[in-house]
Amino acid sequence: MAKIGLSKPYFAKYSNTGETVTYSDGALLGKAVELSIELEGAEDNILYADNGPAESANTFAGGTLTLTTDDMLPDVMLEVLGIAEQALTVEGIDTTGAKWYVWDDEQETPYLGFAAIVKIQKDGKIKWQSVVLPKIKFTNPNDTFTTQGESVEWGTPEISGTILRSDAAKHPWKVISSPMDSEADAEAAIKNYLNITAAGE
Repeated sequence: MAKIGLSKPYFAKYSNTGETVTYSDGALLGKAVELSIELEGAEDNILYADNGPAESANTFAGGTLTLTTDDMLPDVMLEVLGIAEQALTVEGIDTTGAKWYVWDDEQETPYLGFAAIVKIQKDGKIKWQSVVLPKIKFTNPNDTFTTQGESVEWGTPEISGTILRSDAAKHPWKVISSPMDSEADAEAAIKNYLNITAAGE
């Protein structure tokens, strides 16, 4: 099974009451360029008996996701980073609805659910898989700006976050669907998991 594509990065706000987890206010983060999921090293915890290994246990020790998109729209930053917005009313500025987006002491970065669709090729056929990280928390992204030269150098925003164990029973931290026959089916599975309705996109 070869991974040949990536699309539809979704997020939704995460909340829980005990083991009951709910998601709300879901939407697309942008158009996906690249996604990486890196797990922290968790060495096997081995029980030795009769001079040899008898039992082994391996548990999730945390991880990091890094997402690159075509754009990080301001309304998305408000939701996933918990920043504030202020009206930008300056004499001489004609842009309608101009705003400042503010990182300050009142920033409260929320817990989120995250998901994306991976395009795969299996036995010569194209399929799609839903990949869900039930609980994450993004960190403030770094910025790199480059002056324009003779040709356009595309700058795509990158954002990273911490992968956490969900508070649901058995504490899932990653969920992947079986291969789907269409991207629409994989997207429908994600929307169902993250409780995203058409009106909430």
